[in-house]
Amino acid sequence: MRDDSTWNQLTPEQRETLEDWLFDENLGYAKTLERIQKEFGMEATMASLGRFYRRRARERQVEELVEAQAAASELNDLPVSVASLREAAVKLVGKAVLKLAGERPEELEQLVSFTKLLLESEGNDLRRSRLKLAEQYFHFEATAASLDELPKIRAYLDVIGDDSSLSHDEKIKRVQMIMFGWKKYKSDEAKSDESKNGN
Repeated sequence: MRDDSTWNQLTPEQRETLEDWLFDENLGYAKTLERIQKEFGMEATMASLGRFYRRRARERQVEELVEAQAAASELNDLPVSVASLREAAVKLVGKAVLKLAGERPEELEQLVSFTKLLLESEGNDLRRSRLKLAEQYFHFEATAASLDELPKIRAYLDVIGDDSSLSHDEKIKRVQMIMFGWKKYKSDEAKSDESKNGN
């Protein structure tokens, strides 16, 4: 705001009241201008009030984001599990649904919103359970497949270990190739060469 702006003439209390009218009570520009004139004895234009509103809306948004970040950081530092928080949130939503259905059943829109939240939460729980099951199945399959390959790998390692024509370093390189594959071996070798050359 410019130094000669109408809004710089307001006291901190008046500015807080003005923001309450605009943001909390949502009076609109016309009614707010009437109140400014009546309660503060000031004249202002619609355009000027619009500029004030937009600037404060941006500033308030930034302030809210900073506050949300601070709150999130505090929550992250707490020794609480995400699963228990999720479970508590679902219980609170369930309680709100029951209370609303019993006390104000005519408020269908809110009731539907809460019910959708509960159903989505259950759907997320099912998806998490399926994912966990799929992970366990994958590990089981991988373990079963590796058990079939173990005798072959052991035989390869025995052959390399018994080969007297290979130096100790050559044996290690061959074992790495068998265990981790040619691409991984070549990648590690390239990194090793780079570090030796000082690149």
